[in-house]
Amino acid sequence: IFLTGMFVNGFINVSITTLEKRFGLRSSEAGVISVGYDIAFCILTMFVTYFGSRSHRPRIISVGAFLLGVGGLIFSLPHFTTGLYSFEEGFARAVIICSTRSVLRCKNIYQFKHPSNFNKLIFAMIINYVYVFIFAQLINGVGCTPLYTLGLAVIEDSVPKESASLYLGIGNAASIFGPVLGYGLGGVVLSFWVDFDQIDTSNVNLTPSDPRWVGAWWLGTMISMACAFLLVIPFAGFPAQFKARQPFTHFLNTGTAQFRRMKNAEVDKTTGGEVAKEENFAKSYKDFPKALMMLAKNKTYVFVTLADCSEAILISGFTTFLPKIIESEFQQSAGTAALVAGVISIPGGMLGHVLAGLIIKCFNLKTANILKFNIVCCLCVCALSPSLLMYCRNRPVAGITIPYNNTNDLGGIMSTCNANCSCQEEFYIPVCGTDGINYFSACAAGCNEHIENGTDSYYNNCSCISTPSNNGWQASSGHCVTNDCNSLGAFLGVFCVCVMFTFMSSTPSLVVTFRVLPQRIRTFGLGVQWLFIRALGSIPGPIMFGTVIDLTCILWQKRICDGSKGSCWIYNSE
Repeated sequence: IFLTGMFVNGFINVSITTLEKRFGLRSSEAGVISVGYDIAFCILTMFVTYFGSRSHRPRIISVGAFLLGVGGLIFSLPHFTTGLYSFEEGFARAVIICSTRSVLRCKNIYQFKHPSNFNKLIFAMIINYVYVFIFAQLINGVGCTPLYTLGLAVIEDSVPKESASLYLGIGNAASIFGPVLGYGLGGVVLSFWVDFDQIDTSNVNLTPSDPRWVGAWWLGTMISMACAFLLVIPFAGFPAQFKARQPFTHFLNTGTAQFRRMKNAEVDKTTGGEVAKEENFAKSYKDFPKALMMLAKNKTYVFVTLADCSEAILISGFTTFLPKIIESEFQQSAGTAALVAGVISIPGGMLGHVLAGLIIKCFNLKTANILKFNIVCCLCVCALSPSLLMYCRNRPVAGITIPYNNTNDLGGIMSTCNANCSCQEEFYIPVCGTDGINYFSACAAGCNEHIENGTDSYYNNCSCISTPSNNGWQASSGHCVTNDCNSLGAFLGVFCVCVMFTFMSSTPSLVVTFRVLPQRIRTFGLGVQWLFIRALGSIPGPIMFGTVIDLTCILWQKRICDGSKGSCWIYNSE
């Protein structure tokens, strides 16, 4: 669970912004990549839980771990099948500054590194890398389906009823700590240049704070792939059912089979609970419709499932785009945004899961009281949600967020002061003018002179900058440094508490699901519940978030080759 969270919800989500830059994706396309995992989960979960509950469950989980490793390998393939990333080599240096003649050159930076028959065979699919990432996510979803259904059922079957909430809370806490570590390590690996394994990075004159920086997004997936393969053999070695061990005297002679007999589900008799007690029930596919009908008639199960679906929309959306939101709303680099997103998830998510499990165990809460506890948690989340209204104002970017000097020109980087310049719009190379305004590039500022001082670049004779030169220059590379963005700390503090209350209802919901279903359809019920959570929550969530985020874009990348729209450079913070 820890590894799955680190890989699927950590490394992949934290790399969303980087993948958009590297492969020219939109946020809505990135959202589709994110939900590929959930699509596969939806397709398989009912069949895996219905037929797998009577099979050797640990071995099925072992196969899933192997497939997760394969998914990690496929997700990393685009890095190894493409050429080196080019951040400004697609056009001549003259275009960095103002030039009256067009010297734009089209260059495909997504071309294959070494053309071969194999590359040509898969070129039609890989030329649009979004399909490769979606396919990898589908494989990841297949691999993780047994873990979150059969795996949780194994835990619940192997502990006493009063302790199940604590054990499931620990398991759910691992599902939170995994993404947190993925965010943290993701921030670290993104501080390495994407092609550090192939070139001398000392020749890369960029820093992670530069908008053109692309970090080593593939490194985290390779680490996850290796860890997944290491889990295959240990999982395969577990028994189908756990037996009581001598050191645990209070569990003496109470293995999985005995724990099952000790648990009486709090079932509505009208839902068919007596039928589910039959020895041969759910052994044949003929009982499949009957089992589905029993679930549909269980009112508590249905409403808990719908509540989980509504929360899944928000959780999946924020899990995918929270680093991007922090990066855009609070003017942070991709690596820093990933780290702080992890920081608020560590205490919030883990404390929420474990604390909820302890409360249920210590107070021995019955099903009805657990549901009331969930309502209180949800009301607390509603009360804290206005924290999302905090943001930092957009940087002043000429032609985008503020007009050029002495004009009303908004909506593009071109104005009367740079009308004679042939400026590209594919690569965001910001410069800070002595007037305190950011410009898309030195060309957009109308600069005609380029001055290099070590790794720093300066520009002079800028027709769009009215203030006089400073030490022989009117603009310098990078964004202007501002001190008016101070709301990130307050946002992180309040949102951390909001995260805690959000996840405090997750473990109790799982406990209720296990309690209100008969033992023979318990695993199947969990699988069907996950199906609806993914189909109505986790799948539409990132797509909805990505689409809304795309609607706030005020400056799109415009590719040199065909003029098509790429990823978004600047969003409207408000």
